Amino acid sequence: MYASRVGDGYPIVYLHGWGCDGGIFAPVVKLLPDYANIVFDLSGFGNSSPPPASGWGVTDYAQCLYAAVRRLQLQRFTIVAHSFGCRVAMVFAATYPQYVDGMIFVAPAGLRKFSLTRQCKVLLYKVRKRLAKAGLCQLRACGSDDYRNCTPALKNTFVKVINRDLSRYARKVRCPVLIVNGDADTATPLRHAARLRRLIKNCALVQISGDHFAFFRTPNAFAQTIRNFVE
Repeated sequence: MYASRVGDGYPIVYLHGWGCDGGIFAPVVKLLPDYANIVFDLSGFGNSSPPPASGWGVTDYAQCLYAAVRRLQLQRFTIVAHSFGCRVAMVFAATYPQYVDGMIFVAPAGLRKFSLTRQCKVLLYKVRKRLAKAGLCQLRACGSDDYRNCTPALKNTFVKVINRDLSRYARKVRCPVLIVNGDADTATPLRHAARLRRLIKNCALVQISGDHFAFFRTPNAFAQTIRNFVE
């Protein structure tokens, strides 16, 4: 897994969201030169090779992060994660708590409740897929924008990641966690962040104005939040 480093000092590990790469954090890390900012491209994004065609789940990504942390000889650090990166961070912190001093989650994903509507849509899609293979109908584009925009190599990974509920990992997290969520975020709504806050033992939730990427539009505020949290 590819990693870049900016600055020197106490290490901060950055994990990006789905469809992005570590470059999304560039405006923030340049404002924190007194920290060792370790910015990862998660497997399948940026400069990192994709997972196998069979697909990876979140635990596979966490294991990959563990191998990278060992390779870089990191001891203890803070994690800053966005969206999909929060899934990886949550599993990693629950599995390897000895490495993580604290985490900042921006627009976190990872919780999933049973939805009869969603199950019906999945069933309908499977039926249409069988009919399309038999030449009895045309298969229309289905799924979220993230799924439709996936490269073929990442489609199985996306399905495995998105369908996994990480509640049991959230309950195992013991380090301090700060959640930042936009009030107009439709990808990971505020109610999801509030539910995650209740599951994590030592967790605070801050609401800001904006959408799923709101914090990235104010890098100075983002950098100051990281500095305040770490210090």
